[in-house]
Amino acid sequence: MIQVNLFVGSRYPVNRKKIRETVKRVLKEYDVNQAQVDISIVGKRKIKQLNESKLKHEGSTDVLSFPQHNKGQLDDFPLPPGMPPHLGDIVISYPAALENARKFGKLVDDQICFFVEHGLMHLLGYHHDD
Repeated sequence: MIQVNLFVGSRYPVNRKKIRETVKRVLKEYDVNQAQVDISIVGKRKIKQLNESKLKHEGSTDVLSFPQHNKGQLDDFPLPPGMPPHLGDIVISYPAALENARKFGKLVDDQICFFVEHGLMHLLGYHHDD
């Protein structure tokens, strides 16, 4: 079972179904059949605050990932029967998605799904230098 927990500010119109389908598709491509992922869609202030306080990077960004496990270690923590392991959290800046969508001539939901894919790769242990 793949469980996607979405936390979206009320002023950010997003296609929740498309986000969930993107998560399921990407995880299936990497043979992950049991997982839960938390995805938050936030504004510039919140993503800037998280980027600076958690990662010690200055300023805003488009997407952040906070993995719960190291690569290949999804089964390292005992869970109740039937509960999928938590991969981690993805935080997406809606204003950055909007700006990038305009810049690249895409739909905002497509840009958000691109950020979701990028974030999932980090949760699965892949990084920019891989």
